[in-house]
Amino acid sequence: MPFSFASIARCAASAVVLVAASARAEDGPSSRDVLSHDLHAYYGGERTSAYVVAVLGALSVAGGSVLVAQSSDFMRGLGWPLIGLGAIEGIGAVIYAFQVGAEIRHYQSSLDHDAAAYRRDELAHMHGTTSRFVFYRLTELGLVLGGVGAASYGFAANADTWKGIGIGVASIALPFLVIDTINNGRAQRYTEEVRSFETLPDRNAVVPPMGGPTPFYLSYGGRF
Repeated sequence: MPFSFASIARCAASAVVLVAASARAEDGPSSRDVLSHDLHAYYGGERTSAYVVAVLGALSVAGGSVLVAQSSDFMRGLGWPLIGLGAIEGIGAVIYAFQVGAEIRHYQSSLDHDAAAYRRDELAHMHGTTSRFVFYRLTELGLVLGGVGAASYGFAANADTWKGIGIGVASIALPFLVIDTINNGRAQRYTEEVRSFETLPDRNAVVPPMGGPTPFYLSYGGRF
């Protein structure tokens, strides 16, 4: 007979698998889709943060330029740190904002074509990122404390230049410390999402029916 009972049974089982897969696809996105959303959310947040830092840096440079033109020792002392630190942070932020787009395209392509390689490369990348945040935040904290110390000395010695320098350094380092602390928290959360990706089952993946070899089966699902 052209169609045996076993063949009919296998076709029926395959149809059931396909229907079940379609139902699961309607339940919600796969773990790959969720991670793709997390990837765009993380790097989108990085780009927004870079824009904020760039604006703060530009405002600091502009404000500092006005202050150093004043005759007051306090104003000039306040202005120079704003120019120096604002320029460093602002230029770095602009450069990074342009890099973010390339990172999104690179890691999204990697996730689409080889999720295992994406997970390995992104974990290594994020380890470097979170490690650098430790350095950034310690540096910024040191600047805040150094600025407070310089200002304290200035008030104790009635030295207007030191008052201005101390307040200027602390006032620009503190916002950047807060921003990098927020960024570090987002980076750590994203890192945990990438790390857990290996063990998360794909909700849209379909496992072929058990019970012996079959000549074919239909499936719908993502590839890790």
